[in-house]
Amino acid sequence: MAEARVAVVAGATGLVGQAVLADLLTADPSRSANAAAPAPPAVHVLHAQGRRAPALSHPRLHLHAVDFAALPALPPVDDVYITLGTTIAAAGSQSAFRAVDHDAVLATARAARAAGATRCGVVTAMGANPHSRIFYNRVKGEVERDLQALGFETLVIARPSLLIGERTALQQAPRRAESLSITLFRWLDPVLPARYRARPGADVAHALVHAVQSLPAGLHVLSGHALQPMG
Repeated sequence: MAEARVAVVAGATGLVGQAVLADLLTADPSRSANAAAPAPPAVHVLHAQGRRAPALSHPRLHLHAVDFAALPALPPVDDVYITLGTTIAAAGSQSAFRAVDHDAVLATARAARAAGATRCGVVTAMGANPHSRIFYNRVKGEVERDLQALGFETLVIARPSLLIGERTALQQAPRRAESLSITLFRWLDPVLPARYRARPGADVAHALVHAVQSLPAGLHVLSGHALQPMG
């Protein structure tokens, strides 16, 4: 039997994160009987103190309320999935946005790396560029750059366009501008290039988990067709 890998997930209450968590917790236990296949992992979820935790109970799930600005040492870990993210409107300022989408992401990755993680999967955004004049894209590009300096054997970066999903079920406030964008994207979807098409959060999650678990060492960027359901 292959030794079970341990995973850490940060951002497990968002559109992508909740699907990442579901994928990890529904791994087929029968696979562990195959010596060539990994056993289902223990999953540690980091969530911000004072914020809601995933409403799940599972024998392999361990929840940790943390301060992302002062993370404690993590238990030994193999894989880390980071789907933390907010909007400038929700955060209230550019500095508050950066504290989540850059600082908390990087802090999680550093803590996981220090705990032994060799594989990292992260969600950024289409247009991520550390030299962009657009603040949102610049922050996303800066966190990608800084993650690459941490020395993960395998780093998978998912760069979706707009994310589609039911936020009400996740107890997230509706985002009017996002709703309008989704309506427009759905109307234009047949004529848009693949990299610009809106993606369900679950599709992005499935692609990210599959890539982290199966791709060889190196940097891998997923966008466009790579974020579609596997056939």
